[in-house]
Amino acid sequence: MTEEWIATAVVRATPEAVVVCDAEGVIRLWNDGAQRMFGYSADEALGQNLDIIIPEKLRKRHWDGYHKTMATGQTRYGDQLLSVPATHRDGHRLSIEFSVALLQQDGRIVGISAIMREVTERRNEERALRARLADVEARLAELEGAAS
Repeated sequence: MTEEWIATAVVRATPEAVVVCDAEGVIRLWNDGAQRMFGYSADEALGQNLDIIIPEKLRKRHWDGYHKTMATGQTRYGDQLLSVPATHRDGHRLSIEFSVALLQQDGRIVGISAIMREVTERRNEERALRARLADVEARLAELEGAAS
């Protein structure tokens, strides 16, 4: 087993989406996890840019940050788990969490990799729980006000 074979096997086998883009934001690697998450096959995604999964209203912000990161080699998200909305091929909204790593060659940034996990169901459950909690707190405040 070579290191290259191991790396390839890990990327192929992982259930998370693994996406690699070059410095211009063109998708260069799209694993089976990405296909399951976003609905695009590797043949459809490779050579495209990330607009295929970024909600339209967030694209300018994304690309401003992406190009700044490529130019400076700095990202404030290097060791953070990011939570953002994304778009599936069929148009429905996804909630995803991901980490990024800058890819360097000969001392310059040549791309970025992201490992993503869909958390839509968990986000919806958290939203519902927060709404229920707010309702209980409001009712409690009413009861406390009535008792005074």
